[in-house]
Amino acid sequence: MLPDKIPLLEVAIGDNRSAGQLLKRSLYEFRYLSPAVQQPAVALLMPADTRLTWQDGDLFPSMDQNLPEGDLFMRIRALFPKQPTTPMHLLALIGRNGIGRLGYTLPEHPQVPPAPPIAREELLKLPFTPQIFAELISAYLSTGAGIAGVQPKIMVPDRAAIPIPSLIVKAAGPAYPELAANEYLCLSAAKKAGIKTPNLALSDDGQLLVLDRFDLIEQEDGRIERLGFEDIAALAGLRVRDTLSDRKYQGSYQAIAELLKQLQLPRENLLRFFEQVAFSVMVRNGDAHLKNFGLLYRSARDAWLAPMFDVVTTTIYRYIRYEGGPELEDRTMALKLLRGRHQTKAYPTNEALMAFGRGVCGVANPAVVVQNIAQAMTETLQQTKNDDRIATTLRAKISAAWQTGLAYARASTRPSV
Repeated sequence: MLPDKIPLLEVAIGDNRSAGQLLKRSLYEFRYLSPAVQQPAVALLMPADTRLTWQDGDLFPSMDQNLPEGDLFMRIRALFPKQPTTPMHLLALIGRNGIGRLGYTLPEHPQVPPAPPIAREELLKLPFTPQIFAELISAYLSTGAGIAGVQPKIMVPDRAAIPIPSLIVKAAGPAYPELAANEYLCLSAAKKAGIKTPNLALSDDGQLLVLDRFDLIEQEDGRIERLGFEDIAALAGLRVRDTLSDRKYQGSYQAIAELLKQLQLPRENLLRFFEQVAFSVMVRNGDAHLKNFGLLYRSARDAWLAPMFDVVTTTIYRYIRYEGGPELEDRTMALKLLRGRHQTKAYPTNEALMAFGRGVCGVANPAVVVQNIAQAMTETLQQTKNDDRIATTLRAKISAAWQTGLAYARASTRPSV
């Protein structure tokens, strides 16, 4: 149990365990404790060489982005019904386990012992039931609290030598059956198309998706380097949890591309961003919102687009806007393609997608990207045709949904080389 009030947390940044302090008074205040020249940044837009003390009326976006929400937050509330769940309490619960390189410690409070590791092979053989997954979350709650998103998921350590969790385990929820297998098919196709993704595996029963964390790099000597990570919502200064969650669906893919340009990322990142947008369009992923794109970094001069993550074919699911209302199909993108009041979230025509690639992202041959994605989608469907882990009904639904995406390739001609 944590104290009722937490006015101060010690903040680690990567290997620097005493990098700063987070204080909560009338405002949130972050203080760097080391000289600026030696200090990694707590956020890309909060460098120590600009100033050593930062204040904000709300929790800083680079910290807010990892606070648990959805299924995980409700489980925390159920397990600790009498404990406050302020942002400071949730950060204390996250500790050193969150995505990215930030860690939080409550001074003079006993440290939670590291959770026992569970091997990837054991996870893949784990028979899924809601009860077993609930027990997995309860056992590893202290390692998994630093992962955002509404989908049921948890982080676990897979090796005793690495005390922080290195695997993300996702399951389907009642509203989205077979979601793990859905994401497995999408990420497999993306990887086959040459789009960077986390390493992934589907459990033997097809109910759990196991992913490597993409913010950790293992060095030759076994040391783990923790990279900085910020999603696009955080980089845009947005807090998007709870009643503000709709904010992650406000904006455009053009605005994200412009942000990447403002941050002066190498040009290849715009090509990779176009690949991710085009892929989401073609597999009909209507949930590619501001939190599902992000940057990894060591410093402002060494930053790059994160691998593609959290991508599923959403059009196969139905949803209800209000109780008693009709079932609706997800027929739109999460964001507008282009800026402007009169722009819509409707999926773009082939011509509009090509124009976005050339004009916004500077891709010389966007048709080649589309052709590669289409080929990868086709091969993925073919190669998983006899995969018993993928339900026949799911494969049929995804195959039908992907036909619309494959039409982009048929409308484009591969340029001659």
